[in-house]
Amino acid sequence: MKTGGKKENQVKVASKQSRLNGWFGKLKRSVPTYILLTPTLILFLVMGVYPIVWALKYCLYNYDGTTIPIFVGLDNFRKLFDFKTIFSESGNPFALYWTSWGRTLAYAAIKTLIEIPLAFLCAFFVTTKLKGRTFFKTLFYMPQILPSFAIFMVFGIMLNPYNGILTRYLTELGVISANFSILANAKGAFITGILADTWIYFGLNMLFFIAGLTNIPKDVYESASVDGANGVQRLFYITIPMMSRMSQVIIMLSLIGCLKAMGAYFIMTKGGPNHATELTFMYIYNLFFPSSSTTAQYGMGAAIAVVSAVIVGVITAIYNVVSEKMQYD
Repeated sequence: MKTGGKKENQVKVASKQSRLNGWFGKLKRSVPTYILLTPTLILFLVMGVYPIVWALKYCLYNYDGTTIPIFVGLDNFRKLFDFKTIFSESGNPFALYWTSWGRTLAYAAIKTLIEIPLAFLCAFFVTTKLKGRTFFKTLFYMPQILPSFAIFMVFGIMLNPYNGILTRYLTELGVISANFSILANAKGAFITGILADTWIYFGLNMLFFIAGLTNIPKDVYESASVDGANGVQRLFYITIPMMSRMSQVIIMLSLIGCLKAMGAYFIMTKGGPNHATELTFMYIYNLFFPSSSTTAQYGMGAAIAVVSAVIVGVITAIYNVVSEKMQYD
């Protein structure tokens, strides 16, 4: 009995030692991987996690970046959601925030409706057997490579009301009157920003569509051709349905990007004229970095940033639910 018990203990010790050796062996093999991941992890913590923690902390304070932070609890959120006061008082600054969401949603809807079909058509074109497709693929993607701020500045120069080349052509065509400033007009500036952003970013979505189109099995098209399907029928009954899952992801990424956009208007109009192009995240930026002599509002800016992030998350979740339902329907 003693011998049997001793053997059982030896087996248990050997099994435990074997597991420890296996665990240490796996850890030893993983050390190079962890070393390579360390810089990325540090950047993620510094540039991603820390700003979130900072915003969650200071959204409960009244803080301008220079004086001592004053704890106010949920007062920043109360002011932000006090709709009765916001829309009854003339010139209430929080009214601009909520109206900016209307402009942001309009911007996102119009830009997505223009950009996604354009990117798909360009991707469909460059994946055909037509000559010159490589040149056009490079041409379409080129704006994505160039510095966006420089492109927006060029757009502003071309739309100069006195010597801008686009202004001159539009004047000669009778679209606008002489010396008309498109960027000083609310609708003109809003549409210009959408077109400028679309021209820059549609090339990236085109690459995503190209990746999806090249993964469609060729035998599906061959079978359809044997059955007598023409090019238009193959496009609408094979290509588009088989690209639905990829399109869902591309539209979601484009939508999130649009909800956080501000670049074109920040460079060309500074949110003007009269806040007509001030999108939501530009409004938040101006709270942290006011252009005038007004004091920065870090506490309120952090609170609004948190609320805006939640709104973006809710919109994204609604889109995912609706798009998933449409997939199965």
